[in-house]
Amino acid sequence: MNRAFQDKALGATGIRLKNAFIKAATFEGMYEHGLPTRALTDHHVAMAKGAIALTTVSYGAVSPEGRTFPHQMYIHDKSLEKLVKLAYEVHQAGGKVCMQLTHCGYFSKNKEVKNPMAPSRIFNKYGAMSGIIFSREMTSEDMAAVSEDFAIAALRLKEAGFDAVEIHMGHGYLLSQFLSPRTNKRKDEYGGSIENRSRFPLELLKNVIDKTGKDFPVLVKLNLSDGFRNGFSLDDCKYVARALEKHGCTAIVLSGGFTSKTPFYLMRGKIPLRGMLKNGSNLAEKLTIAFFGPLIIRKFRFEENFFLDQAREIRKAVKMPLVYLGGVDSRKGIEEILDAGFDFIAIARALIHDPEFLLKLGDGRIDRSACTRCNQCVVEMDRDGIRCVL
Repeated sequence: MNRAFQDKALGATGIRLKNAFIKAATFEGMYEHGLPTRALTDHHVAMAKGAIALTTVSYGAVSPEGRTFPHQMYIHDKSLEKLVKLAYEVHQAGGKVCMQLTHCGYFSKNKEVKNPMAPSRIFNKYGAMSGIIFSREMTSEDMAAVSEDFAIAALRLKEAGFDAVEIHMGHGYLLSQFLSPRTNKRKDEYGGSIENRSRFPLELLKNVIDKTGKDFPVLVKLNLSDGFRNGFSLDDCKYVARALEKHGCTAIVLSGGFTSKTPFYLMRGKIPLRGMLKNGSNLAEKLTIAFFGPLIIRKFRFEENFFLDQAREIRKAVKMPLVYLGGVDSRKGIEEILDAGFDFIAIARALIHDPEFLLKLGDGRIDRSACTRCNQCVVEMDRDGIRCVL
């Protein structure tokens, strides 16, 4: 266990982390009118004080159109004023801070966006009840604009004192929509084979690295698989991981699931339907959850280190730094991950339950997390902000 708490370099960037632990990006919901609140800063400062080396602020949309709903944060002058202070306080607490950068694509119920973009024209079941029924297929001009939005946002965060950014290519958001054959039906050089489907995400990554410089860490969150047939597969992941390595990506955060189809493929455990019902944004959405929720929201059983077998296949495919994520729960499980050759370990729910989880694990007060995987914290994201109800 001691080896996990030794400082180590984050790729070849020259930045060193105080240990192998990263707070995984989980949407915090701690915003007012799209701006970070004091609670968001306190949340990430608590992670740094609790021994996390790099804490990841979740869902920094790169443009107003990149938000799944209107009160989400996007990277602009006013949000950066708050984020500068957040970065400073995390540093004062002994940690480093990363921003997850993303664009929702068609996965939106943001009524401010009348016609959301996607790789192809797609039915939007997430936003249909808000009147956002179909996406439009992106043009080359759209792709160039989105790529520039990501690059400029990353550069501005670097200038604001952030230590890294994480480009979100997973979970069914825009770049994941390009990678997945389920949502990418294009007939041009950006659709069809995995080489073509990964072309735009890789071009975007290059633009970000060119803007920020090779000394600035640019991580990528990537699905191991979408979690359903005929989606992005483990073989696809191997191809993209090798391509990311060639394109200078600092590290890959291995994840899984497609929010609009298999949201609990990533989280596993119980499905908090009652809380989701209360959070429904309109009557139609609430009725759908009440009557069809148990049928349309697939449950996945929780097991410790549930992605490890798939992640080992990517470890064999590349030499670059890999971040293991998925069911990190105990001292024994952490040892298993390190033995498998992973460079860093991302943790979410165990830290939401107790920000001092690692401190207690390190000094022997506990051997495993007391998180029950009830997933009520998911419900709290849409209330006053993510928290453990226990």
